[in-house]
Amino acid sequence: MLKHSLPTFIGLMFAAVAINSSAAFPPKYLGIKDFKQCLATQKFDTYEAWCMPAKKLEGCPATSWKQLKALTGEDKLPKCPSDSNLVSPSPAAKSID
Repeated sequence: MLKHSLPTFIGLMFAAVAINSSAAFPPKYLGIKDFKQCLATQKFDTYEAWCMPAKKLEGCPATSWKQLKALTGEDKLPKCPSDSNLVSPSPAAKSID
């Protein structure tokens, strides 16, 4: 009886690992140093979402800005709309040319 149970158990373990490995990975921007200094957020009814400002914010390291702008596909952050729903990462954050 144990001979038949072991292969079934091993099969179930591999299936569990396969299911867990297909889980979503965190967004790549979270791995970029100082990303919070470079992004703004857009307010929606009940939440805020990160967005990419048109211009680099004051206090945003150039390296971080370049890495954020280089993201592609599903990793690319949406552009910030130019309206009153935007929130800078800090009161001191300003756009620089």
